[in-house]
Amino acid sequence: MKRHWKFDSVPEKSWSDWSWQLRNRLAGDSDLTEYFPNISARENARFKEYAGKFNLGITPYTLSLIKLDANLNPAAGDPVWKQFKYLSRRELAGNCGYDAVHVNWELSSEMPTPILHHKYPGRALLRVVNSCHGYCSYCYLTKRTLDVTEKRHFCFSGAVWRKSLAYLRGRPEISDVLISGGDPLVLPNKSLAKVLSEVSAIPSVKTIRLNTRVLTFNPYRIDNELVAILKRYRVNVLEIHLSHPNEITEAFDRALAKFDENGYRPEILWRSPLLKGINDSKAVLKKLLLELYSRRIVPYYLFHCAPYSLARKYYGTSIERGIRLLKSLRREIPGPCFPRYTLFHSTGKQDIPQDTSGTKEFIFARGRQQPPYVKFLNWRGRWVTYPDI
Repeated sequence: MKRHWKFDSVPEKSWSDWSWQLRNRLAGDSDLTEYFPNISARENARFKEYAGKFNLGITPYTLSLIKLDANLNPAAGDPVWKQFKYLSRRELAGNCGYDAVHVNWELSSEMPTPILHHKYPGRALLRVVNSCHGYCSYCYLTKRTLDVTEKRHFCFSGAVWRKSLAYLRGRPEISDVLISGGDPLVLPNKSLAKVLSEVSAIPSVKTIRLNTRVLTFNPYRIDNELVAILKRYRVNVLEIHLSHPNEITEAFDRALAKFDENGYRPEILWRSPLLKGINDSKAVLKKLLLELYSRRIVPYYLFHCAPYSLARKYYGTSIERGIRLLKSLRREIPGPCFPRYTLFHSTGKQDIPQDTSGTKEFIFARGRQQPPYVKFLNWRGRWVTYPDI
């Protein structure tokens, strides 16, 4: 792949070292002009204002996916840059955006420890780190991962970790554990092996999943040693995130090949939000789903852009638009690569019916005095409301 010009002279050994990629990110304390020398003073001021409030990180690898214009600035509308750029005050504004108060997923009553989330009876989620290889500007866990004022929990040891393991041991109904973050693959192999060994040693835990975005941010993280660790501790599923076909590269494919070369490949599931101006067109979404399918990656979830996440109005589309988009694709792609269209709600995920008029259990509500919303019957049989766009 063609590198961002700033890294042309970096030796291949350094470039393909995942820890080098982490150390050399464009971050909140970076000088933006070192990456985009002709950036305007206004843009630089926006960058500094954003970085004072929210985590920002883009690896050299990801920077190289961004198309540049004649002035060596990000090209207008580039779908990779749009996902990770610093956002202006206007772009961050809007109904049901991030307010540091409301949540779209983690209820305090479901958090027996700061890192353990137990929402559904038979499964639990361990967020072992709150950092990532890079930061998506639309992260639905804005408070946990992006807001720089929030307390961080890097807990794969110590009292919080021991309490989390004790909780899992005391709940034998929990048979499935998702290891997430942030991104758990920011951990070095030794630390990740500790996490997986201690979780897999719990007799009632039968399956382990791991959630990551390294294939977009840092595909060099997938090496032989990591694959051996995932195999040793029987990680059943790798859940990956990418949002546009431009994120699928030769380095992406080489990372996937590591699994076959080592005789072990977990089930790989894809998930992404539907993002305005990035993947909300028929042509782009069709290409993305087919590219995934050809690589034996199951298109699992297409999420409606969650409320109370950063810049929801900037990134989000209406539920009806998402329904129409998926219906237009239904018979144009193979059935196994057709994802579930789903929304996040603090009371649980909800699959969205493929009907713009709604159903008896999923009702569109529109009124002159309030923004659009839907009412649906959740998995517990309770009616809840969800703000639309």
